[in-house]
Amino acid sequence: MKPAPRLIVPDLARGLALLGIATANVSQAWLLDNGTDPGATLGGIHPGSSIDSVVAVLAAMFVHVRGLPMFTTLLGFGFGLIAASLHRKGYPPAAARKVLIRRYGFLALFGFAHMFLLFYGDIMSVYGAIGIVAALMLTAPTKALRITAYCALGLTIVVTAVSSIAMYMTDSAYLPELRAPAGDLDTLGAYLASNAQAAVPVAVSLPVAVISIGALVLLGIVWAREGYLTDVDTHRRVLLTWVGIAAAVVVTVGLPLGLAAVGVIDPALELPLSMINSTVGLLTGPGILAGLALAVNPIQKRMHAEFAAHGTTTAPAWMYPFVALGKRSMSGYLAQSFLFVALVMPFGLGLGLDATVTGKTAVGVLVWLITLVLASAMEARSIPGPFEQAHRRLAYGRTKRLEPYSPA
Repeated sequence: MKPAPRLIVPDLARGLALLGIATANVSQAWLLDNGTDPGATLGGIHPGSSIDSVVAVLAAMFVHVRGLPMFTTLLGFGFGLIAASLHRKGYPPAAARKVLIRRYGFLALFGFAHMFLLFYGDIMSVYGAIGIVAALMLTAPTKALRITAYCALGLTIVVTAVSSIAMYMTDSAYLPELRAPAGDLDTLGAYLASNAQAAVPVAVSLPVAVISIGALVLLGIVWAREGYLTDVDTHRRVLLTWVGIAAAVVVTVGLPLGLAAVGVIDPALELPLSMINSTVGLLTGPGILAGLALAVNPIQKRMHAEFAAHGTTTAPAWMYPFVALGKRSMSGYLAQSFLFVALVMPFGLGLGLDATVTGKTAVGVLVWLITLVLASAMEARSIPGPFEQAHRRLAYGRTKRLEPYSPA
């Protein structure tokens, strides 16, 4: 029996998700505005600028808390595929759990190093911790995983909604200043010291992040177990439902956030709506992924048919760079931090230090495009991502892959 061709949706989605992560992080972490400025949560808006207003509304609808939730759902999907591979290779639950804890434990260590040394807003440490928790739940029934995910999401949304209402009613909205403004960090030493200081409260809040976005990982595991992305036609109704949920969040939360930021509705709503978007926006992750799966399904089926007939197949040329970056998503994500330090800090090129949302978004897109070009060049030469290789070496040993189970 011939193996099926590589599933392209996860790689395509990861490559696109990194665009959302770069354009969101540039204004919410790298070049964060003062909390009293108009549109501060989105990157700042110059009074009277129509371009800034349009970009801010679009960013609120389609950028902030959009790429990261999709990336997180894919983490769960990948976990499910690895767990299935361990089962096929004969690993008993205890041995499989040990492999998974080792893999995600090293991911957490990578993340903490990234957090304290380079970028306090790291997400890999959270992913590693969630992976360890998921490994402990390896044999849990699918129904239990689904219920746990929905309960965690519901609790997170309710708590945030109550906090946001209280913030609006008491007029106590503000943006926390975890790290000094980029313009004040005029040396590499000053940047590293400020970043390490900001990483401490982020690391302390890790359990909260594990609960909130861990729900999406559990949903991704459920999707892997039930074949949502591998058998799109069977699960079309559920996938369409998630697309509808994502669209509803974009319209009912993202749009009002953008309108508040540009002053069309009460500007005091901006920060409370940004808080609500930080949790309700998580629901867009599965929805965006579902939309991509539905859109790409005809291409995937054609590739299956070609592979069955000829033993080989290729994805459309327009997908090539996105898939290349998706295959190297860890290296692409870490490369963003190196590039942002070099491009936006005063001791580097200082791009976007005085920019509003339009300029900052352009810097984020530039960083993503650089990683896209680098990944495409590596794919053309069959060069794997360096951080993926290091992680696989630590997780699986010298072969860098899952070997059939051996009691020894």
